[in-house]
Amino acid sequence: MIFLLISIMRKLITGAQMLEADLDCLRANNITSIDLMEKAALAFSGVLCGLVPEKSQPILIVCGTGNNGGDGLAIARILQCTGYSCIRVLIVHTGSKESPDFLINLQRLRDTPVLVNYFNDGSSIDISENIIVDAILGSGVDRPIGGDLLRLVKAINQSQKRVIAVDCPSGFPSDGEFKEDEEVLKAWDVVSFQRPKLNFFFPESVRFLRHFHVVDIGLREEFIESLTSNLHNIENADITRIYKKRQSFSHKGTFGHAYLYAGSQGKSGAALLCAEACVYSGAGLTSVGLPENDRVALHARLPEAMYMDCEAVWESEVWSKFSAIALGPGLGETPLYIEPIILHAKVPLVIDADALNFLAKNPHLLSHFRIGKKTAILTPHMKEFDRLFGKSESWWARLQLAIAKAKEFGITIILKNRYTFIVLANGRVLINPTGNPAMASGGMGDVLTGIIVSFLAQGYNVEEASILACYIHGRAGDLLATAGNAVIPASRLIAKIPFVIGEIE
Repeated sequence: MIFLLISIMRKLITGAQMLEADLDCLRANNITSIDLMEKAALAFSGVLCGLVPEKSQPILIVCGTGNNGGDGLAIARILQCTGYSCIRVLIVHTGSKESPDFLINLQRLRDTPVLVNYFNDGSSIDISENIIVDAILGSGVDRPIGGDLLRLVKAINQSQKRVIAVDCPSGFPSDGEFKEDEEVLKAWDVVSFQRPKLNFFFPESVRFLRHFHVVDIGLREEFIESLTSNLHNIENADITRIYKKRQSFSHKGTFGHAYLYAGSQGKSGAALLCAEACVYSGAGLTSVGLPENDRVALHARLPEAMYMDCEAVWESEVWSKFSAIALGPGLGETPLYIEPIILHAKVPLVIDADALNFLAKNPHLLSHFRIGKKTAILTPHMKEFDRLFGKSESWWARLQLAIAKAKEFGITIILKNRYTFIVLANGRVLINPTGNPAMASGGMGDVLTGIIVSFLAQGYNVEEASILACYIHGRAGDLLATAGNAVIPASRLIAKIPFVIGEIE
């Protein structure tokens, strides 16, 4: 099964590797670079037609004099031929000379009625159009923007017009560290060729782009998959391959027994959310070790779950009956049984919230995952991660640290954010694409922990359980957001989980 997952999930690659993929496509398919540019321009134009359906809308296409500018010139010609009647091109010099493909597309554009202007030193900046296509630099140029080009970029940013970038916003690094002091042309939409750029998935990108779209331009997938990369993008096909449909004659024993060590005085809501998500995700049995005072609340809200005091469970040594254990949601500052469970439990563990804070104060316990070859999934948000492993100056650095720590301790780290990074013990990173800002509300992490432990209890391995849980969690939120919910309470998301699972089936 793991081999199949690796073979299906699509790799994410660097900007330099994407250039290699371009060259491979030219060689393997015996086509010229201008032919590939035409494919890219057609793909971009198809997305723009969906984003800007009014063909009378004035559109300004700002082109550099390299290949990204050549894309822009081809796009101008295609849009004009498609019926867009108010296209203007502004050319700005971005190098000592024009690229050959830029010159070819410039000649082709001269056979159309599209107006072409040049932006030179000292030129006034007139931006009357509401739609601007950024075809200045793209992903192939990573040098800082300066000189007169910087003046133009600042003017476009200050205009607050809707910018649609070709492949990558000008000045935006497609991978690697962000530099705070560099100017980037801010885009509303980006149409990325063949793959999203790695940096699209980091929170720092929000200052420079709102939405990204990925279009196929005909590069060879087999070549891209042959390149060295430990980052992969989760897609719908991966979910349908991983999920196992329930078979006839299945019973509750078929789907495992999850135990949740969660909740404390005043914080048992977290335990209830976690337990409810576990039940709704399909665990055969769910037991909860929350405070006895909240036993009534558990049975009133979730009669399907069983109360099982953690002290009684520990003393009676009945751990063998559980298939997976979750630790942390709402436990408070003095949880008694985290260390014994980590040291002695034989089943997969999901460690979240207050259990992560406990680990941060007792870092020696991390080595027990490696020494004991224990299956453990840690689910920190940014602050919890930094408390565990030290502060990082950027999300790129934080991800590299997560990879190093996952390999060092033999654990899986689910680093939560808008795009959640699933960092496996072998150093592979799986990026979950589902989820949205409406899910930024209390209890969402508790719900995710409940879904993960549920799938572990059902017999999925760590990689499969992590992928399914993150995808289903985000997909449930996406369905609710699409229905018009600007804010999604965690309890409403839980109710949507069975519908998402049904959608997968």
